[in-house]
Amino acid sequence: MNLLSPLVLGSVGLAILIGFAVSGLLVARAQAEQGRLTKRVAGVLRPHSRSIRFNLNTALTRPVAPRRSVLSSLAGLFGFDPARKVDCPLPWWVVLAIALVVAKLAEMASVMLLGSIGWLDFPVVWVGASRWLFGWFRAKRQGRLLAQFPDALNMIVRAVRVGVPVTEAMRAVAREVPAPTGPEFETVVRRLTIGGQLDDALHEMATRTGLAEYNFFAMALSLQNQTGGGLSEALDGLAEMIRKRLAVKERGKALASEAQMSIYVLSSLPPLCGAALSILNPHYFAVLIDDPTGQRLLGGSVALLVLGWFLMRTMMQKSLS
Repeated sequence: MNLLSPLVLGSVGLAILIGFAVSGLLVARAQAEQGRLTKRVAGVLRPHSRSIRFNLNTALTRPVAPRRSVLSSLAGLFGFDPARKVDCPLPWWVVLAIALVVAKLAEMASVMLLGSIGWLDFPVVWVGASRWLFGWFRAKRQGRLLAQFPDALNMIVRAVRVGVPVTEAMRAVAREVPAPTGPEFETVVRRLTIGGQLDDALHEMATRTGLAEYNFFAMALSLQNQTGGGLSEALDGLAEMIRKRLAVKERGKALASEAQMSIYVLSSLPPLCGAALSILNPHYFAVLIDDPTGQRLLGGSVALLVLGWFLMRTMMQKSLS
């Protein structure tokens, strides 16, 4: 038994090695067969497949903005974006001039209240008033864009469902939808006419408008252009979502109308009372104009009134956003 044991063990080990070798040959042959089959399938499908592959990271990430110059940074400090001049209906220098007048009036009130140190309020108020004016114009334009966008999407959906190409549908939107939505789509159509890419033109429009809904629209068309899919269903859902958001916003404004009226009443009471007092008793009101202490009190009251108005407006807008 002792002599046979090495022979038995050797035979068993040799059989195991032969089994492993045969298994390895069979696996290698199966992998080679699978590789040949994959190449044949790819060769058959290659003429019928899309040449553009969808890159999820490219679609979901924004391109890195170029480094801004000194003038662009200074314009951004005042709230003006040179790339989005259409946001403001007035020339930029007119807005800066209006803000300059407001800052000068604020400086005069601060000097009456605090003395010579009040001139420090001038640059702060100038920058703040400029940013507020540019932001107000931008918000008004974005509100009009958002209100008109569902109708534009419905026009594109109806055109796509009857077989009209997307570019022709956008041309119809540029022709029939009023400003500011129509000119935005007209810019896209012009870019496509001179040979631009649809994805680049749509992403540039989303950047100009500054609205997330336009970015969703650009992503939906980009995905459909690269991978296919139901475009009309996606755009119809986007239009319905925007309508619901606008309805909720309008409902919030209706519920906050009482608070808004309270803001107007509380803000108008001090000027109206002061004007009535100056008419009924001019000598009593003249103390606020002629006396230095009265001038400081008048300047402080005006500053507190403006500050209170801005705080109330900000609280109401934050509650509705």
